[in-house]
Amino acid sequence: MHGLNFRILGPLEVSAGTRRVPVAAGKQRTLLATLLLSANQTVPIEELTDRLWCGDPPRGPRGALHTYVTRLRQTLDRHTGGGSGLISTSPAGYGIELDAGGLDLIRFRTMVAEARTAGRRGDLTAESAGLTAALSLWRGPVLSDVRSESLHRDVVPSLIEEHLRTLERRHEVDLALGRHDRLVGELRALTGKHPFHERFWGQLMVALYRCGRPAEALEAYGEVSASLRRRLGVCPGPEVRDLHTAILRDDPRLSSTPPEGEL
Repeated sequence: MHGLNFRILGPLEVSAGTRRVPVAAGKQRTLLATLLLSANQTVPIEELTDRLWCGDPPRGPRGALHTYVTRLRQTLDRHTGGGSGLISTSPAGYGIELDAGGLDLIRFRTMVAEARTAGRRGDLTAESAGLTAALSLWRGPVLSDVRSESLHRDVVPSLIEEHLRTLERRHEVDLALGRHDRLVGELRALTGKHPFHERFWGQLMVALYRCGRPAEALEAYGEVSASLRRRLGVCPGPEVRDLHTAILRDDPRLSSTPPEGEL
């Protein structure tokens, strides 16, 4: 075991036990982040070149890339007693070999999968707990301290979407468990941070309605509707519009737990 732990769900961090492992050089950080995002896979040389130099590589990019890989190996080996073998080389490119516990992204995906399995068994309490634990691994904007326009343009957005989908699911489960009163504050903050993410607005409307606050639920609809019209020139989608209508009609189905298949 190499004894290193890597975290990318926030600023890039490497640690050995309780000690932080410094990876100070900008290109080394970009290289490490790119390898970690595709852990246990070979990352093609062309992709690594693009991530490091964003379309403006130096002369002899393969040689320059090899130099950075060598320096990164040396940085990691200083904290593993040398010869860790973390970074693999092949004619197609480079990779980093990690076990499930060595990277927060792998742990996150494993925990989400286990939580969803519990939900499919009908144990929504376990699913909520598992999703909550998985979401706790996120420490802020992904790789906020890694400078790579290519990385943040092509890769990071999909991770952000993965995070948002997991938040959506946990809210759905908690609404099904009758925890609407706990969700209002969190959903208000999320709608402020993601004003065009309609699913959060819909969940906020449901939570407010179930807390006996239908007027505030209607106000939330008015907020998202006005914001979408003003900034994008569109109306809310059918799901949020249907919720608005249901609240106006005091539809009794809004107060009921949705069937498992509709979660």
